[in-house]
Amino acid sequence: MASPKILSIPALQQLAPMGLVPHGSPDGSEEVRRNHATFDYIVCNQLFTKAGLRSFYNAGRLISVPVGAMEVKANWVPADEVDSADYYVSEAPDGKKYALTAMHITSKVLPNWTWATFEHQNNPGRCDYTGCHDAYGAVVADVDASEVLNRPYSACAKNDALKAVLRSAGLSAVWEHYCLKGSQTDFVSATGVPTHLGNSVTEAGFADTSSCITCHARVAVNAKGIKTTPAGFVDPPIPALCPNPSDSCSPNGAPDPNWFWTNPGKLDQAAVAMQTDFIWSIARFAIGD
Repeated sequence: MASPKILSIPALQQLAPMGLVPHGSPDGSEEVRRNHATFDYIVCNQLFTKAGLRSFYNAGRLISVPVGAMEVKANWVPADEVDSADYYVSEAPDGKKYALTAMHITSKVLPNWTWATFEHQNNPGRCDYTGCHDAYGAVVADVDASEVLNRPYSACAKNDALKAVLRSAGLSAVWEHYCLKGSQTDFVSATGVPTHLGNSVTEAGFADTSSCITCHARVAVNAKGIKTTPAGFVDPPIPALCPNPSDSCSPNGAPDPNWFWTNPGKLDQAAVAMQTDFIWSIARFAIGD
């Protein structure tokens, strides 16, 4: 899936002044796009409205987009802030050109989705905290995290197999400059250790605690079709999860059942929230009363 040729300037541009995009510009922006399978499910079931969400909630229906659903979250900066020859560049409706610095790709191949995050090789700190891991396309499959944060890492050279895939898809060589930081398919490892995945741009300020799958598992609405939390952050911070209580902190590991139930696991367990299948935009931007 190629990046869109026309860039829309999204509402999430407001994150930049909050310090959550340290490698970006105040003029930079973040957008989320979805494929037809995701779009059609949301629209056909009226899940872009609070009334549609209430209908699902009251009927006890599970929100579950079909296998084949995909979403892409992309982060952009004005193209004149970087050496644009090394970046994928898109033109916005306002005529300005923007360079892609980072992206998440999620796919409903598994019930809890698969999660992958990519960064441009020039992003400082791109392998911080977790290292970078690409057993398929990188010449060097594993890069250890540096003890010194926000430093440059070496280029993520691609192997011949991935270069052939890019060529067969008709993608230019500029995509070889984007590095897979890692992927995620479960909340914990086989031994119960929480898994982490965070992008230095998209999760700036909380990449040390970030878990894409856990954060997105939290998104839910109540019986009125209203989101139960504005974002996935741990608030107030819990010392066991948040090493730096003054910073933003992401939940990680298995979801907390108290997000969705009263008395979870008890005979009188009762639902207080309905998950929206890991899709934040359903809960955050549902329209109507």
